[in-house]
This record gives sequence, structure tokens and C-alpha cells, in this order.
Amino acid sequence: MPRHEVATKDGVPLDELLAKARRLIDIYNDAQRPFRDLFVEMVDQQTFYQEPPGAEVQWEELAEGEHPRTVTRDLGDRQMFIRDKKYGRAIGYSQEFVQKHTEARVLKKIRTMLMGAETVQRDLIMTALEDGIADGRALWYDVPDYGANTFSNTHNHWFDTTDALFGTSGTAYTPHRHIEEAKRQLTHHGFMGPFVALISTDFKYSLRDEISWDAQYHVPMATGLRSADIHDLQIVIDGVRMVESPWMTGNKMYVTQVNNESPVKFYEDMPIQLTRGGEGGGPVVSPGDLLGAYGSARWGVKMVDPLRAVYVNADNLA
Repeated sequence: MPRHEVATKDGVPLDELLAKARRLIDIYNDAQRPFRDLFVEMVDQQTFYQEPPGAEVQWEELAEGEHPRTVTRDLGDRQMFIRDKKYGRAIGYSQEFVQKHTEARVLKKIRTMLMGAETVQRDLIMTALEDGIADGRALWYDVPDYGANTFSNTHNHWFDTTDALFGTSGTAYTPHRHIEEAKRQLTHHGFMGPFVALISTDFKYSLRDEISWDAQYHVPMATGLRSADIHDLQIVIDGVRMVESPWMTGNKMYVTQVNNESPVKFYEDMPIQLTRGGEGGGPVVSPGDLLGAYGSARWGVKMVDPLRAVYVNADNLA
């Protein structure tokens, strides 16, 4: 090894470290993200048009030779914009650190940085879901009626109590009835699913105590999903599949449409890359750029339809 070459304690030079670090990042960027892929829809442009629920789906009776009316719309009212932000995390590579540690220890910092990126994405998704659900404030569109159901534009999907969900006073309901009623808040708009309930650990315990338990009972943890395939979620209540959240306390849950029907849209302007730590940044190009480098990415997440999800705090369980 040349005298002035920077290498790890076990003799791995910077050019090999850079190649392996890039490989780890490429694997991460190309891999499935089960939680993200289940609870959001990926979009490939920052600006797109989002129609309100039920918009322009009604057919009309036509006389012989008559044509449907031309539907006019103010595109500006329908235009949705996802504001992306840059996120980054220092890796912590210095010449001294590289030279005093083995390759495995040095590359562990890349893996730790990638684990942090996973946490940031989950936080962005949960924040968009929590902040985006209709809470009684006026929506930017008129909520269309569905069948015999009529709605105002202050229609609410945020239920802080059992009484608020069921419209009762002091009546206790079982966990599965909370799930069924939360789903009804979606289906009475004509939404067809698929539906998933993201439930707190306490609510899972309450549900487990209610339903028949056997050795196959399992509600997967959101942080440990094996895939975004909804059929892998085996506990189903009235068509709603269960996922446990490690971030929620009390008897709380979110019920939402998922997969490509998800109201939460995720825009990735720039996947994770290695960025130079000096002034002006820019991608890491040469092995020496690794020293002082950090991981960076640009993401944007937005809840585009506040009626396609429901929040429930089940504070009165039977």
C-alpha cells in the first residue's frame, strides 16, 4: 500500500470503501419499502391534478343524437403541489476514524445513515396522515353526496372520543365495532378500499381479548412489515386489515385507503446520495470526498384527500 494512501485499519483503501458505500446506497434506493409502499402512493411529478371525491364520474341520460355536456373546471382549484425538502445526515468519516477502524466498522456508519433515512420517511408519512385528515374545518371543495348520504364541506373524520364516532353519549363499544364504524366513515363516501387500520399496541391488546385467539394470531408491526402486499396482513375485521404502530399510545387508530388508493402521496425528487461536506456540496466523486461527506435526499409528502382516512381515539371500550 502506498505510504500516503488513506486506508482502514485492515488495509481497505478509500476507493474500495467508496465503491462499497455506493453499492449499499444503491441497494437501499432500489429495495422495497414495505411501510411506505403500503401507506402511500409514489408520484413521479411534483405538481399534478387531484379531483375531489366523486368528481366527474356521473353519467347522464342522453337523447338520440345528444352529446354529453362539456365539463368545465378551474384547473387551478384542482392543482396539487408537493413541496419537497432536502434531508441529510452526517456520516462521520474523518481520516483518523477511517485509519483507526476496520472496513466493517467504517461501513456500519453507512448502514446507520440509511436506517435513519427509513425513520425520516416514516415520520414524514405519519405527519402527513395526522395533519391531513378532515377535522371539521372547511375543505377546499364541496363534498359530493353519495346515495342517501349528504355532506357539508366541514365534514369531519377526526374522532377524539367513542361518543364522537358513534354519535352517542356514554355508550361503550367493542374494539371491532370501532373498526367497523371507522370503515363506514369511508364507505359512505363510496370509497371501496383496500383499507388498513394502523392501531396502537393497547388497541391491539383490546382487540385480541375480544376476538377468538389462537396460535396464528398476529398483527404485524409497522416497522417489521415483510412486504407491501395487503394479503400478507392476516387479521381482517369487516374487510379492514390490521397493522400495529409502535408510535401510538392509548386506544387509537387510523383507518385509511392504502396502496395506489392511498390519500398520502410521496414524491422523491432525489434519492439518497453521498454529498461532499465542503462548501457548495455536490455529489461525492472521488475517494477523498468521502472524508466529511454526508448522506442527502429530497422528499415531499402530502395528504391530498382528507376524507380518505379516519382517526379514532377509542376511549370507551366494552
